[in-house]
Amino acid sequence: MSDSLHRPYIAIDGGGTSCRFALNAPGGMVTVRRGSANVFSAPDAAIETLTSGLAELAAQAGLNMAQLADIPLYAGLAGVTDAGSARLVADKLPCRHVQIEDDRRAAVVGALGLRSGCLIGIGTGSFLARQCGETVAFVGGYGAVLGDQASAGWLGKELLLRALLVLDGVEGSSDLVEACLGEFQHDAAQIVRFTVAAQPADYGVYAPQVVRAAKSGDAAGRILMAAGADYICKALVALGRQPGECLCAIGGVAAHYVDFLPPEISSGMMAPQGEALDGALELARRFAMQIWQEQI
Repeated sequence: MSDSLHRPYIAIDGGGTSCRFALNAPGGMVTVRRGSANVFSAPDAAIETLTSGLAELAAQAGLNMAQLADIPLYAGLAGVTDAGSARLVADKLPCRHVQIEDDRRAAVVGALGLRSGCLIGIGTGSFLARQCGETVAFVGGYGAVLGDQASAGWLGKELLLRALLVLDGVEGSSDLVEACLGEFQHDAAQIVRFTVAAQPADYGVYAPQVVRAAKSGDAAGRILMAAGADYICKALVALGRQPGECLCAIGGVAAHYVDFLPPEISSGMMAPQGEALDGALELARRFAMQIWQEQI
């Protein structure tokens, strides 16, 4: 453990919105923030963000790029779908020892620290996870087309679907649905046209309306939030959550489900211990220790 205090390592928390870099070195921590780095949707832009961010990190630490070569690097990046996509990115970076995976595990370790427990990560997209020791298991995280249940994007989609069903006379309306329909002049064709180019964030705009309506007793809002909460409960069962384990919520929507979860789950909610960059730093430290031990 003492070696970790004297040898540097690099951590990257690369999200679809922003990318944060940290170099833990004997002289102290150096951090840099850059733009988005989504390896799946914009691989070339992501690599540019990563390489320019590392160059700035090196400059702030008083190093040149060649000196980064022997520093172990861990990166949790949005859009990493498999080992192949991780390798493609790793090959473009200046460090010889690189570990790259998607951004979920860093978020889990950042929120839970060393504690065993579960994480509900629900913002525009969604995933759930359970940590036991250094093992992390996941549910979800499959993207907006086939997944992201309970997320802001999902709530928006479900609201628009319910609006269409109301227009067809299949479902009953509510103040929430009527307000949504009013934005589209009660015209199904306008709703369908909206969906042609809509991205998850566009659907997510409607999530705050759903949350507010549900908390004020709107029938449709409560149905949607209850459906999201039901998915969360099933996912926690699938993960094997044990009674009494801590439960953290991250993302702009996750905490709003607390009122819709059964007491045996909501009572276990605790504040996150840290952020995804904290998790990336811990994972970078573990990776660096592994590299150093192999070199002994």
